[in-house]
Amino acid sequence: MRTTLATGQVAEIEDDGNVLRVSETNGDELFTVHPPEHSKFYQFIEHVVEGECPVVSFEPGHEVNGWMDWYYKVNITTHQIEKLNPWR
Repeated sequence: MRTTLATGQVAEIEDDGNVLRVSETNGDELFTVHPPEHSKFYQFIEHVVEGECPVVSFEPGHEVNGWMDWYYKVNITTHQIEKLNPWR
């Protein structure tokens, strides 16, 4: 699954949800990031504030604050993902 982020870079979920690859539009890879422990990248969903964001889905028994699915922001500057809010 692939999308264009609000910042203009391209993000792609790979390896059965175990890797998020972020590239420039010309294909040059910027970085890759892995989901938190006991979770996988699920899909991209439009977040009301941040635009296209990956949704991370946690395994049963590893919910965060009672929620299995969370929006995450891709931080282009730090090359990391940041938890936003639950995906409903």
